[in-house]
Amino acid sequence: MTTTGGGMCADTVMSCKDLVPCENDNQTCSVPNTVCVNNTRCNIPVCYPIERASSQRCPSFTRGTITNTTTPRTLATTPSTTSIITTSSTSTPSTTTTYTPSGSSNTSSMSFGRYLHTASVLTNGKVLVAGGYGASGFLNTAELYEPSTGLWTTTGTMSYGRYAHTASVLTNGKVLVTGGVGYSGYLNTTELYDPSTGLWTTTGTMSYGRYYHTASVLSNGKVLVTGGYGTSGLLNTTELYDPSTGLWTTAGTMSYGRYVHTASILSNGKVLVTGGYGYSGYLNTAELYEPSTGLWAATGTMSYGRGYHTASVLTNGKVLVTGGYGASGFFNTTELYDPSTGLWTATGTMSYGRGYHTASVLTNGKVLVTGGYGYSSILNTAELYDPSTGFWTITSYMSYGRYYHTASLLSNGKVLVTGGYGNGSILNTTELYP
Repeated sequence: MTTTGGGMCADTVMSCKDLVPCENDNQTCSVPNTVCVNNTRCNIPVCYPIERASSQRCPSFTRGTITNTTTPRTLATTPSTTSIITTSSTSTPSTTTTYTPSGSSNTSSMSFGRYLHTASVLTNGKVLVAGGYGASGFLNTAELYEPSTGLWTTTGTMSYGRYAHTASVLTNGKVLVTGGVGYSGYLNTTELYDPSTGLWTTTGTMSYGRYYHTASVLSNGKVLVTGGYGTSGLLNTTELYDPSTGLWTTAGTMSYGRYVHTASILSNGKVLVTGGYGYSGYLNTAELYEPSTGLWAATGTMSYGRGYHTASVLTNGKVLVTGGYGASGFFNTTELYDPSTGLWTATGTMSYGRGYHTASVLTNGKVLVTGGYGYSSILNTAELYDPSTGFWTITSYMSYGRYYHTASLLSNGKVLVTGGYGNGSILNTTELYP
């Protein structure tokens, strides 16, 4: 950055070993959603994740140099870019304050640090972590967590390294992984994990390669994949996977192409899709999928267009949307969707605006939000939402600030947080709440 001491135009300075070199032209990146950065600290141009750039810090830029203007740069208007940014070797990494947790506890570490991975609670109670991005690039490795011992063991590897994919536990107990980004670009490949053997097998391919999409297991056992981003841009297409045949079929199209959105299965069997990023920017629109007809219909709009948020189905059937990123930055606002009316209402605000976080519905009906990224730092804070009051309270801090992590509700009622990115490194650490 041309401003002395201003640091990189991003939330944190990554280790050079974690970054992929730019293409031979030293201006473009083969890794989607990255920008080629000519950082003298790394000695070579490297591909930096554009989603780690902060609109609160980044001035507008022209090809080759960032200039110190007062006009903020709009983020993620295009999921990939060929611009090159020059940064200074005097950049100062941002730091995250680590607190002593009062209610969370560390458990054993994974074999691989990873972010934008998936975590699935299997029918035997173990947690399967698969893929993501690590120090060696796109990961095809998978690991199993055993809650009774707190230990991790490696299991079979996928055919494709991938991140920003989905993983769904099918009614037969197998896990279906779909899409994501890998070394060959946007993936339409899908794979099945069999817990009884620990092996992966390939299954039918989707019509569209996509990442940052959603996958929902319907009441009929089929899996609905929606939206995402692919070679043709933002996708409004949806597809259905039939476990009995291993084949994909096209389903109805949404009104809006979107990615970094959410999809929630309602108590009536319909699927609610909310927000995300579209061609007009961050979306406040929501749509409903009816499995019996295969059709989509618009429903009430949120107060705020947002992406990188969470959506949780509460025990009362309502859907709680929290945080995310939009035109005004990171949100601490939350909203409730009522399926009986199709309307949204505002509810309590979190103490911290955050995106790239997680939300878990606990056995007591409360919602636990963990980590994420805020205006100035990677967050180790956690908050609890009480549906009976509509209020949020701060709960114990995690040992590590992290985002792009996962959170899984175990059969013993605890929440397992895994991996993510934090304080300049890709994390292999895991934590339990409470």
